[in-house]
Amino acid sequence: MNDNKTTFSASEWLRYTRHIQLPEVGAAGQLKLKQAHILVIGAGGLGSPVALYLAAAGVGHLTLVDGDVVDTSNLQRQIIFEHDQVGQSKTTAARARLLRLNPEICVDAVETFLTPDNAGELVATADLVVDCTDNFSARYLINDHCCARGKPWVFASIQKFFGQCALFAPGGACFRCLFPEAPANVEDCNSAGVIGVLPGLLGVLQANEAIKYLLGLPTPLQNNLLLVDALHLEFRSIQLTRSDDCAACNNPASAPELPRQTAPLCAADRGKHSVLSPAEFRERFRAGDCVLLDVRGPAERQAFHIGGRHIPLDELPQRLAELEGEETVLCYCQSGVRSGKAVALLQQQGLNGVSLDGGLLAWLRCSRESLENN
Repeated sequence: MNDNKTTFSASEWLRYTRHIQLPEVGAAGQLKLKQAHILVIGAGGLGSPVALYLAAAGVGHLTLVDGDVVDTSNLQRQIIFEHDQVGQSKTTAARARLLRLNPEICVDAVETFLTPDNAGELVATADLVVDCTDNFSARYLINDHCCARGKPWVFASIQKFFGQCALFAPGGACFRCLFPEAPANVEDCNSAGVIGVLPGLLGVLQANEAIKYLLGLPTPLQNNLLLVDALHLEFRSIQLTRSDDCAACNNPASAPELPRQTAPLCAADRGKHSVLSPAEFRERFRAGDCVLLDVRGPAERQAFHIGGRHIPLDELPQRLAELEGEETVLCYCQSGVRSGKAVALLQQQGLNGVSLDGGLLAWLRCSRESLENN
């Protein structure tokens, strides 16, 4: 690794030659990238392509922040990880991958989630922040600290086949201008699902805008929100304007002290009437005084199930009579969202329902861990 930030080593010159040949980049622009420090918050679906492309581009210092570990369900879209890294810290595993890709750069792995306690220090040291999180709490935290310190940041969000992306820079509209309050009825990828290539598409856009901003090139996503529809392959841009009522924009120094905006609980967390962990759910079923109920759709049921009766959630109101007389109905689905709704419906009718917390995803993780420990 060449620690000299004003010159290139022979290997660096060869590595970045295609950049250097671009008149818009050149040797001077590549040095800007080498001297830059980017904070990547979140090492998941978005963070994977962002980190890979920034590392490959020669951004000299990357800091990855994420407190999660690699899970098998991540591998469908989080392309920085491999199967044998399941169970490892995401930031540690990602750091190793990035240094294999480009040993000429510095990569810090911060094995924790972004919090009000660490956000200020992390943001302060970076030249630019890339938001690769999946929740509004973290985005408001990033926004407020970036406003206070005059730091640019690149936002993206993904769900199902749809994504959003924007660049928030000093002097322009901020995230609170766009979302003064967190939208209601927010689902995350765990409950709504996401096509595997979508975070790659949005992550590449984030990396592209981050690199262009550092190079001083035009960045069309500044003061614009890009809406991406990967299902119909449609792109639409909405111009953003700075709000006169935005506390973060009007008084940036006090932004970190603003009341924390938190997203409404996702559907999996709302109305947890009766929820059991996979281990508790299994023990309850073994007690024998209950019935197991799969509330997923027919195709899901046919593809995989753990037994029990099958009544899809949309048919449950008309088929409640089939469950009368049962002492307890143990409901399960893919992620715990539909089973939670089923339990609420059962309890409205005076029936005793319990939901599998985390759904089949949690059940399979628990089963895998039990096998590994035995």
